Amino acid sequence: MKILAAVVIPPHLSASGAVNAAVNLSQALKRHCEIDLAVMADQTSQHFVGDLRVMKRKSTSPIDFTTGWLPNKYRTLFYRSDIASMVGNYDLVHLHNAIPALEMRRIAQACLKQGIPYVLTTHGFVEILGMQSAYQLNWLHAWLGRMFMMRPLRFVIEHAQRICCLAPQDQALLADLGVPYEDMVVIPNGVSKNFYPEPDEQAMASVCEKFNLPIGKLGSTPVCFFLANHTRNKGLDILLDAFLGSEQPYLLIVGGKKRDYDYEGYQTRVRSGQRIVFTDALTDAEIRGLHHYADLFVFPSRADTLPLVVLEAMAAGRAVLSTRVGGIPFQIDDTCGRLVEPENSSALRQAFEELVAQPQQLAAMGQAALTKVKAQFDWDRSADLTYAVYRETLGLPAAPIRAAVSSAKAARRERSGHV
Repeated sequence: MKILAAVVIPPHLSASGAVNAAVNLSQALKRHCEIDLAVMADQTSQHFVGDLRVMKRKSTSPIDFTTGWLPNKYRTLFYRSDIASMVGNYDLVHLHNAIPALEMRRIAQACLKQGIPYVLTTHGFVEILGMQSAYQLNWLHAWLGRMFMMRPLRFVIEHAQRICCLAPQDQALLADLGVPYEDMVVIPNGVSKNFYPEPDEQAMASVCEKFNLPIGKLGSTPVCFFLANHTRNKGLDILLDAFLGSEQPYLLIVGGKKRDYDYEGYQTRVRSGQRIVFTDALTDAEIRGLHHYADLFVFPSRADTLPLVVLEAMAAGRAVLSTRVGGIPFQIDDTCGRLVEPENSSALRQAFEELVAQPQQLAAMGQAALTKVKAQFDWDRSADLTYAVYRETLGLPAAPIRAAVSSAKAARRERSGHV
């Protein structure tokens, strides 16, 4: 069995949770089958992550000439690569992420033309299917979204052999599009075990020095951490509005590559005892260190499928304050954090102030988060289920782990009334 995992993503967002998830799942699958990973990138190159071959494929947009005067979000729609030409060398293609959707459809069409089956993972589906609320689109952007995102995504969904949903919430979303439940299976992300142990003192000191953070805690001042691309759907504006409206002392660390925000303006508006640090892009080691440095992870996303960064915070033993969107309620419950409605900076502020007012309860939530992520979100388990899907799709005899998929199907039929 030879598998191509294809990550469809604009080159400037190649450092993302979707890419990390595809790499981690593919690495875990190496013990079952032969698998390569291809990802859209700025330049063509090849490297190995452990024993997984990662093939970066140069991607260009036909409107690259607009660089410098047209916002990048327009070029994002039209990025393409040569991944579609590679599918004939494999028995099955596994598509990860959904933007640019035109490239995703191009790869799917190549599979159909050559008789190569493909399966999907629902990275980015919530963001596209709920893009109007996530991105507050005007009429032009809404039209572009329907033409160049929704339509191609629907085509890819319609012709997929199986869809691997990251959370049960994805199943209801796809059922509304007419996808039969028997074509779906829930296979959540796992989390890298590197996030479990706390970094040593030298590593933590290095992180603190780089970002001018105090070594050790600031007495009773809570430390909060946010990490995401600074795009509207991640809710950075909601985060900043919530914290700037609070009278509670805090240190807020905002991770993620900087974009077009007035970062200095936000920093000058804080009250006495408050501080906001914008880190820009972070390495994996720095992300791990900041998760362990913080008391609370705050993630007010407007649209997300199953954010890997939430699982990483949980693996570091941190409570999570987030929003009730996509698959996040599958990750976070009242024992390990707090969920509020999206687009509500007042509710986020109130929840933040209530959580940090009870540090012992906050620490207990963090331990509950650690227990939950260890029990439910594991890459090896996800790889077992995914491999069973591959075998079923290719018509191969069921492996022993097939029972897990059969059990999941039975549970779905019972919930939907089709017993």
